[in-house]
Amino acid sequence: MRASIIIVTYGQRAVTERCLDSVRAALGDRLGRDWELVLVDNDSPDDTPSLLQAWSDVATVRLLGENRNFAGGCNAGAEVARGEVLVFLNNDTEVPPGALETLVDQALEPGVTIAGPRLLYPDGTLQHAGVAFFNHHELGVPVPHHIFLRNDGELPAARASYELDCVSAACLAVRASAFHAGRGFDTGFRNGMEGVDLCLRIRVSGGRIVYRGDVVVIHHEGRSRGQGAELSATPERRATMAHNTSRLMSRWAGSLEQDDEFAARVWDAVLERGAPLRSIPGANVALVGQPSGIGPAAAEARGLLAGLSELGCSVAAADLPPARVRARLTGPLASTLSTARQREIAKCGWMIHVPSGACDAWPIGTTSLIRLGSARTALPVADASEVWASCPAVARELIESGLNSSRIRVVAPPIQLPARGAGGAGILAILPTHDSGAAQSVIDALRSTAGVTPVRLLPTVRTRGLEAEIAERLNGVELLDPCSDEQRFAQLAASADVVLATDPSDHYERHALVAAATGAAVLTTKPNGPAVSVLGPGIACGTGDLPTALAALAAEPGDRSERAGLVAKSCGPQALARHLTGPVARTPSMATR
Repeated sequence: MRASIIIVTYGQRAVTERCLDSVRAALGDRLGRDWELVLVDNDSPDDTPSLLQAWSDVATVRLLGENRNFAGGCNAGAEVARGEVLVFLNNDTEVPPGALETLVDQALEPGVTIAGPRLLYPDGTLQHAGVAFFNHHELGVPVPHHIFLRNDGELPAARASYELDCVSAACLAVRASAFHAGRGFDTGFRNGMEGVDLCLRIRVSGGRIVYRGDVVVIHHEGRSRGQGAELSATPERRATMAHNTSRLMSRWAGSLEQDDEFAARVWDAVLERGAPLRSIPGANVALVGQPSGIGPAAAEARGLLAGLSELGCSVAAADLPPARVRARLTGPLASTLSTARQREIAKCGWMIHVPSGACDAWPIGTTSLIRLGSARTALPVADASEVWASCPAVARELIESGLNSSRIRVVAPPIQLPARGAGGAGILAILPTHDSGAAQSVIDALRSTAGVTPVRLLPTVRTRGLEAEIAERLNGVELLDPCSDEQRFAQLAASADVVLATDPSDHYERHALVAAATGAAVLTTKPNGPAVSVLGPGIACGTGDLPTALAALAAEPGDRSERAGLVAKSCGPQALARHLTGPVARTPSMATR
């Protein structure tokens, strides 16, 4: 049999029932026939065993006479499972059609042993995008953390596929032969860290572990123990977590190091080494989002920070959720951000929210402004004094959703105006490697210029196998490293004749606008996005199919000065200053501008 799904339960019948229903909906009549289902109960105190027995027509059911915890229950299920791949699935998950098949196929790829998906909380934020090791300031050793925890579930960096050391055991596909050779999960762990330990043992033995960000599973984390995240606050749970960490460190501390090289290679990022001390008083504006992070919303937050600082505002910046993976910044903006993160935030009279994930820790009120590149947000926009939409199309969507138009301003993305460039280096194409369909469209378009125009590819994420794929499909193209810093990106764009910026997840289209500010011709596929709003459809958006539009623009890139002037007019500091009214207390330096 190709795969066995192993689900371990302890109480929480309703939670398990929801999980099983999702598995049945995903696999249909293949469940119990092509896919083995193994259900293990850890001596539940409720009627969960009767639920599992009701599934005995399509499942192998093991009712244990004691609670062996997650590790022991999983091992008991693996003892009777017959699949070539074992899929360990928490009973507090929900799986969509196609997810399990993709993970099993991935685990069976030559050289690969384990595969895991992107896990989302029910509210759409990220619970898991792989595990990385971060230096712990108290323990003095690297400890495992979920990457991008509580970030926006659609964060491009988390939607890609890459190899790393660990994925979550909440949904994990592993070759049965490797699992048994390693003697399964270590039962010395108590409902935590056993998955990290298993993955590290697999890695040491030579197996590769692949995170599949294109596969999504919903995880009601903690519900299998009954209280969700609240349970982690109990003294008993804290003691258990300390035990698990101690056991993991006693085995692996000497072999671990912070995953700096991994973060730099995959995202052009650095890992957080501790929160700054807020010791600088006098801030009058708070910027809440993730200005230290990576991704479109983080870049927009930094653009606002730079613009407000240039206009004389004293800005205090806060990363919410905490940015463990941070953009690798250079130049003046790095210093501006560092200072803003040290400023005291509590007494700021005005707050700008740039949502980038879980934002409910800061209340929205009459001194709040929400910045949106998309009408999709979990924030209560009706409670804010103003909402800044990145373009007219977003403003219209907000009005159609019921928001009073008097609260909405259309504010183009603020850009630190770079030096204009002379071009001459051909096409610079942003390759959205986190979105296979969009990436394919870019590759197809570039084939139309093959051998005619020099091409440089800038991936959003360095995904596994990217170099080999590009060498095979676009021979002769220069593959660059990912770039999380707009100042370095501006240098690349300044030397380009055309910048292809067609990432559908870049709601602010900052790449296109920064490129146009250097004078480069830009091509987008959003007819109503910020770039078209600033530059006009004849300059920013190609007509017809993408290959034809790119070939035409490469042949005649147009006037560099005109494009740079349009960006300066709509996105420069004076354009931002015109919108700083109402709740904004202008500083004396701003008043003179």
